[in-house]
Amino acid sequence: MLEWASLRSRHEGGNGGDLPAAPIPPEPKPIRKSGISLALGGGAARGWAHIGVLRALDEAGIQIDMIAGTSIGALVGGCYLAGKLDELEEFARSLTKRRIFGLLDIHLGGSGLFGGMKLTARMQEHMSGITFADLPKPFVCVAAEIRTGHEIWLSSGSLITAMRASYALPGVFEPVACNKRVLVDGALVNPVPVSVCRAHEQPLVVAVNLHYDLFGRAAVIKHSADAPDGDTDTALVVDKGPSEREARLGITGVMVEAFNIIQDRISRARMAGDPPDLALLPKLGHIGLTEFHRADEAIRLGYEVTKAQLGELERLQTVLG
Repeated sequence: MLEWASLRSRHEGGNGGDLPAAPIPPEPKPIRKSGISLALGGGAARGWAHIGVLRALDEAGIQIDMIAGTSIGALVGGCYLAGKLDELEEFARSLTKRRIFGLLDIHLGGSGLFGGMKLTARMQEHMSGITFADLPKPFVCVAAEIRTGHEIWLSSGSLITAMRASYALPGVFEPVACNKRVLVDGALVNPVPVSVCRAHEQPLVVAVNLHYDLFGRAAVIKHSADAPDGDTDTALVVDKGPSEREARLGITGVMVEAFNIIQDRISRARMAGDPPDLALLPKLGHIGLTEFHRADEAIRLGYEVTKAQLGELERLQTVLG
């Protein structure tokens, strides 16, 4: 009996045996997931959708390693990294047509229809003195130099100045003077700044394109120049489709819609040459560029399109991690 107990002890790796105990298998390493880099595109009032995108990403616990923003994408991205997204969302949801008009300081003698200083004053209430160096993650605002057409990447200095330059829509807001350069809206040169994220060697780039469903895919349509007798004002009428009435555009409307076309064409070309790893495409074509009072709807649409893509985003994080 003692011999049997001794042999059994040896086979089981007991204290009395001289056979080694079976090795304990190592615990599996957790799957490393890559953080993401966000390219937040321009789109004026449609840009409130960026707030919904960021809310959905935060809820899912997805790490954001960098943000590059153009126009309102720069505004929302900067407020997010500065920890002021709650204040921005509260402001956006509180806007009415009357409140929007009250924020616009008409400046007929300057380089833009509106000076934009009332909007700047509101930002100063919450973000005065904040610089890029104060942000927890890299951030780049895209602007355009009006005299040379150069694409300008702002990543140091005053955060408010950079954001103002990035959304300074030509003819609407006054250009921003910055270090001997005169800067305007970055959507003139890079509406969805995927290339900025690539230049910073980010492994997983997610783009938010606010113009995807605005014009459709056809860029050229053959049409006759013949017009009905007495119809001399057709250039000022916008066809909103059979379900909506025709609306006449004022000067500001013409400028904004023309700028809208420019953004759409440039973003298609640039994203074709330098595509993101994942594109979030909220359907915002029914929201006008100046309809800032429709923040509730835009935020919801941005949130929903992001939630719908979380599975694919997590897959990409695992693959590129």
